[in-house]
Amino acid sequence: MPMPKSPPWTQEERAILAELYPTQGLNGAADALADRSWAAIHQMAHKMGLKTSHVAAAPKAKLQGTRLAEAVRLREDEKWSFARIGATFGVSEAAACNAVMIALCERTGHRPATRDQYGRLVPAEIERLRLMLRKGLKGIDIQLRMGISAARVAEERRRYNRELKANGKAPLQPPGAGAAYSGVKLSKATRAEVEALFLQGLGTLKISERTGASKTSCTRIRARLVKRLARKGETLPGCDAHGTRHTQAESARFITDSQRDALRRLLLDGWPCARAARFTVVGNSSAYRIRDELAAELARDGKPPLQPRFPGKSRHGLTVSPHWPPTGVKQIYAFRQLLATMSFDEAKAQWRQQKRDEATRPRTFEEQLAAVRAGAKIVERQPIRKADPTYTLGGVATGAL
Repeated sequence: MPMPKSPPWTQEERAILAELYPTQGLNGAADALADRSWAAIHQMAHKMGLKTSHVAAAPKAKLQGTRLAEAVRLREDEKWSFARIGATFGVSEAAACNAVMIALCERTGHRPATRDQYGRLVPAEIERLRLMLRKGLKGIDIQLRMGISAARVAEERRRYNRELKANGKAPLQPPGAGAAYSGVKLSKATRAEVEALFLQGLGTLKISERTGASKTSCTRIRARLVKRLARKGETLPGCDAHGTRHTQAESARFITDSQRDALRRLLLDGWPCARAARFTVVGNSSAYRIRDELAAELARDGKPPLQPRFPGKSRHGLTVSPHWPPTGVKQIYAFRQLLATMSFDEAKAQWRQQKRDEATRPRTFEEQLAAVRAGAKIVERQPIRKADPTYTLGGVATGAL
């Protein structure tokens, strides 16, 4: 249902606006024109060409006192998001972000921006802000260094870009020097690409890798997409109406075809299932299922059944290497990332080479300290010196002559 239009401005309202706006500003005109919103008054003043000399005080943070201290604690210690903090204290996400970042400016050792009697930035601080914009700092970093709101950073960016364009100069570089992060503004094409991949059933990490959008941005786009689909009675592929995923279209947990083929080859060569699964980086449950499928296939084709050679009977082909196979969840998923772009044999060779290079690489001082904290022992290394000729057998004999 379309929104009802506001009634047209009357001559009396225009006269009141022309009388009060130049001297009392937006606040004075809004008090006299109670039926008009601030946006409508500001727009009409712009159409009438009215200017005001009245300077209103800068708005203050929505969180103050103990509420602000608790919000800072939740952000720094509990690692809460600004959206969660805002919902807890009944303010918007932007208001929570501004209040917390302004409070953290001085606490983290930065110098807050100097302001005039109205709470506005002085000219020197505006130049300081523009210098940070020229360097390509992210908005959140500028907030932390100067103790200002995100809206002030965005407004100064727009003003500065307009001045540069009017003077025929190159515009400012994008925030973060073009890097993808949660606060960067995405284009409509990127947002449409992210939504299309979500509709294909892919997850946030995969979409972030393919589109270059940050994981936080993809998560926010997904939340809005889930709500929009829910209003139509639709859901994302593999998800319920609340957006909870139950099936995945693509994941690092999946077994690739090259892994499956390598496992089948080892099983046909007589490797025990558990050892072959560990060597091909396949989970035991999946490996036994593949073994049963292979056994049924051999029986259907009339071929001899699998005959595994267990340890103690034969160790032909069973080699042990310090660089293979990957161990632990992190290493296994890191190896499966390689399988997304190469075959099993190629990924295995690259993995082993990386581990050899890692083993022979000199450790940094920080890495050595971390090893000591983890329990490594410090061993005194005796310098190996060349033997002095005086104390060798030939030197002693020569001295006796």
